[in-house]
Order: sequence, then structure tokens, then C-alpha cells
Amino acid sequence: MLKDFVSLIFPRMCLVSQQPLAKGEHLITTQAWLEMPKFNMSETNLSLKRRVYSFAPIDQAWAYYKFSKHGKVQKLLHALKYQNYPEVGELAGKWFGQALRQNDSLRDIDLIVPVPMHKKKQKKRGYNQCDFIMWGLSEVLEISWSTQVLVKTKNTDSQTQKNRIERYRNSYHAYAIRKNANIKGKHILLVDDVVTTGATLGACASLLLAGGCRAISIAALATPE
Repeated sequence: MLKDFVSLIFPRMCLVSQQPLAKGEHLITTQAWLEMPKFNMSETNLSLKRRVYSFAPIDQAWAYYKFSKHGKVQKLLHALKYQNYPEVGELAGKWFGQALRQNDSLRDIDLIVPVPMHKKKQKKRGYNQCDFIMWGLSEVLEISWSTQVLVKTKNTDSQTQKNRIERYRNSYHAYAIRKNANIKGKHILLVDDVVTTGATLGACASLLLAGGCRAISIAALATPE
């Protein structure tokens, strides 16, 4: 009763719509979640696959949300990355996983791996948002995960002013496979939060394939349509 009274005076607000959360809702209202534009999960995302495939021969590519500037998905990502709500990533990862669950292509995947963040940047933010997305996916899909496969060795500057080739070169030299990473012969699902050119994922996929992986597939929480 006390909790209900407090919620009347200080209502919990949705991170996306800024509307009050109903009892049982967490972080995002059901309506806001339903209204966020999503891709079809029953097939590979050809646009995303083409972008990454131009850098590395990936197997499958899926994106959950359709990203647009100033849209609901951008608000969700902003809360995840800049407003200290890492649990948004895990929740969205679970939704993503539920949408992917019936896809037969996932049966071939052995391990889920996040795109890593440089230790200085992660220390400043307090977490890597891709880890939380990965944990949500892993729980629903019942596929093992690891944060001990890739490491970001170089704290790169913003890539917004670079073209796609410059982004790839910059990214390729910024990541490395960790020593003793058990990836030989495995099909890895590589997870990122938002993908634009595909250069970062392409660089990471190239490294993993050169390191002995059997195949690489991509799961992006959001990408432009």
C-alpha cells in the first residue's frame, strides 16, 4: 500500500515516452515497446548483412529496432548508453531474443560475444552496454556467452567524420583476440548496440575468422532501415 501511495505522488516514468509506468511495468511502458519500429526476425537483415559483408564474410545478420534520429529507438539507446540505465540493454536483449527464438539459423550458434569497449571508456561509463544486451539474448536463447574473447586495445576517437573505409581501418587496429580465447571451429554471434556503416562489426568479424572461428553472425539492437 505504501508503494502504491508513493507511486501516486512520485510516479515512475517511461524512459521512452515519459508517460507513467503502470503497475508491473518496468522502465518502459508496454505501449512504448509495441510502438517502437522493428525488423522482421524470421529472415536475415539483408541491408545490415551487405554493410558488414563488404568487410568480412559473415553468415547471418539480424537487427531488432529500426533506428531514426529523434525517434523512440534513439531515446531508448540514449537511456542505455548515457543515462546510466544498463538494465535497459538486458531487457531489450530479452525482447530481441524472444523475437529470434523461433529462427532455425540460431541452432548453429555456439557462443555469443559482445563488441568490447576500451577499459578507460568503460571505467568512465561504468559498464559496456553491449554486455547487457548479450546477457538478455543469452538468457532467452539459452546460448553461452563470453566477454573474454575480444578486447579493445586502442581508445579510438569518434568516427562520425570518417568514411566507411577509414572507420574499418581505424577499428581493425583497435581490437584484438584475447589470449586463450576458445574460439576454434565455433560459430559466434557478435553483438553490438547500434550499427551504421558496419565497419566495427566487420573489423571484429575479420579478426575472429582469422583467429579460427568457423562462422560469424551479427545481432544489432538497432540499425537504420
